[in-house]
Order: sequence, then structure tokens, then C-alpha cells
Amino acid sequence: MAEELSVVHSLLLQLQDVLSRKFILEEEIETLPAALREKEARLGEANAKYVELNDEFTKARQEATSNSIKYDDAVRARTEAEKMVEKITLQREYEAITKQIDEAHLVENSLLKARNASNALVSELEAKLASQGSVCDSLKAEVEEEKAKIDGILSEKKAAIEDLDNQCVQIKEQGVSDEIYAKFCKIVKNKKGVGITPIIQGQVCSGCHMILPMQFVNDVRQGTNPIEYCPYCSRILYYQGDEEMIDLSGLESEAGEDFFADAISDDDLDNL
Repeated sequence: MAEELSVVHSLLLQLQDVLSRKFILEEEIETLPAALREKEARLGEANAKYVELNDEFTKARQEATSNSIKYDDAVRARTEAEKMVEKITLQREYEAITKQIDEAHLVENSLLKARNASNALVSELEAKLASQGSVCDSLKAEVEEEKAKIDGILSEKKAAIEDLDNQCVQIKEQGVSDEIYAKFCKIVKNKKGVGITPIIQGQVCSGCHMILPMQFVNDVRQGTNPIEYCPYCSRILYYQGDEEMIDLSGLESEAGEDFFADAISDDDLDNL
């Protein structure tokens, strides 16, 4: 039985190495899009600003067109009034048309200022719109470049993960049951790459550093059960050889509550 357990533990140690590398790659894949999301956010903001500027530009151009038409109408009205002066013979009519011409001049000058101001605003917004368009194009190019970069990295990492999955299958087929394999994968992932660990100092789990019951240690040492899980951290335990027993009194109390926080119940272990 001890020799059989040694083989299984050896396989699990091999699996642990492969699984750890696989899970690291999976975590790296999850963090990859961070730079892309940042660039996409900047592009979204730039596009929104472009749309806002374009709306302002459209309104300004419409106002400039309207002011230009009004100005032309005012010039035409003033010109027609000036032509009427030549046909007037009565003083009262002359005074009336003169007043009309003066008022037309005031309106014309006001509309000229409005037209010039709106034309200047159109030119200003047109320049800003062109500049913002360049910003959007630049950011869009960055996003596309980042996507291509990520696609390349993802392809490499996914290929590496596929290779590691194949290695896991090859190791598993040498003597690890489906049930143990499934539980072990979850333990390795949840315990930062360490799913199987030796008993050290004769009675201590090297994963969580908790003192183990002596009967439990004897069961592990003798191979009473095919697989033994640490009652505190759920890692699979194995005995790596005779060691000098040391005084462990007080170690558990020194460990404090932080170690017990890692403990799991039998139900938790069954749910792995």
C-alpha cells in the first residue's frame, strides 16, 4: 500500500507543477485586456467629444448661413431705400425714407457683426473638429494595435495551456482517479499552486503549519486511506520519511486564529 501511495503522490506532485503553470497562464489571460480596456475607454471619450464638437459645428454653420442671409436681405433693403430717394419730391417723404435708411444701416451693421462672429466660430470649430478627428484616428489605431498584440499573446498562451492540459491528462492516466483529479485541480487553484504538501517536523502540515493529530499522522504514514486531506487547509498530505520529532507544544497556540481561518469542514472538502 505504501508503495502505491508513493506512486500516486508522485503523480500528484507532477500534476501540481503542471497545474500551477496552467493557472498562472489563465490569470495572465484575465489581466491581458486591462490595457486594451483603458485604450478603448479613451477612444470612447474621444469619439463622444468628436460627436459633441460636430453637433456644435453643425449648429454654428446653420447660424452662420442664417446670419449671412439676413445680412444680404438687410443690404438689399438698404440699397432699395437709397434708390427711392431719387424719386421723392416731398420733404416729409424724404425725412421718412432717410430715417428708414439710417435704421437699415444699423440693422446691416449689427447683422454684419453677427455674420462675421458666426463665421469665425465655424472656422474655430472646424479646426477643433479636424484636430479631434486626428485624435480619434490615432486612438483607434492604438486600439487595433493593442487588439492585434493581445490576439497574438492569447494565441500563444492558449496553445501553452492546451499543451499543459495534455500533460495533465497523460499524468492522470498513469493512476489518478477522476474524483481525485477534479478535487486536486480545485485545491491547487484555491491554494495558490500548492495542493499536495508533506508533513514536516513529524506532525505539522507544511501547507498551513497546523499541528496534526498523531492518529491522523499515523494514518498518513501507514497509508490507511488512499488519500488524506489536511483537516485544516484541505491540501493532500504525504509522509516524506522519518524525521526527528521536536517539541511542538505551543506551536498551535502561536499560530493563532489566522491558521484556523484556513481550516475547512468535511462538507467543504466534499464540495471540492
